[in-house]
Amino acid sequence: MFQEFRHLRVQEASDVDHLLSPVQVRPQSTLRSPALEVMTDFVETAPVTVSAQMSVDEALDWMKSQHVRMLFVVNDKHQFAGVITARDIAGSGAMVYAQQHGIARSEVRVCHVMLGKANIRGLTFEQVADATIGDLMLTMQGSGDQHVVVIDEGYAGVKRVRGVISASDISRILKVSFEVMYEAKTFAEIEKIVAHGGGL
Repeated sequence: MFQEFRHLRVQEASDVDHLLSPVQVRPQSTLRSPALEVMTDFVETAPVTVSAQMSVDEALDWMKSQHVRMLFVVNDKHQFAGVITARDIAGSGAMVYAQQHGIARSEVRVCHVMLGKANIRGLTFEQVADATIGDLMLTMQGSGDQHVVVIDEGYAGVKRVRGVISASDISRILKVSFEVMYEAKTFAEIEKIVAHGGGL
């Protein structure tokens, strides 16, 4: 059964002193860097999804375990139905829904507090591919959105969510808090903050 495999000769590690670390080959991102640098592309990374019928507390636990602050909500046919964020759950939304409907918080489902896809704004993949991080920041600053979905068309013109851009990812890659960027009055101020890596 194991004829196709072979034993490898194990080496001593006692005379090895150094650990290899990845070389930082990509330069620091700026407002003029390609917008694709901050897009989570579902061609490369699978979206983290949750059932619309899951309880909000289970959804929050799932977010924590996956290290994300937003989940894509799918219906019983596994079709895109909307998004839900940690803020939607941990904020007042879940409690308000529970009080208005006379139910316990534990009975509140994702579908009760999620943002339905009819209310979600998006950009096309072509727009993002032709944009800079500064373009995205200005767009999200203007709309107040924390997340924007990226839409493209597959075979036969089928529209699909190709990826997502989040304000927190922009903050992380620029090493500046989004709050600081919102407070800045001009792009020159923002560029100065980014250049000095301030705000985080």
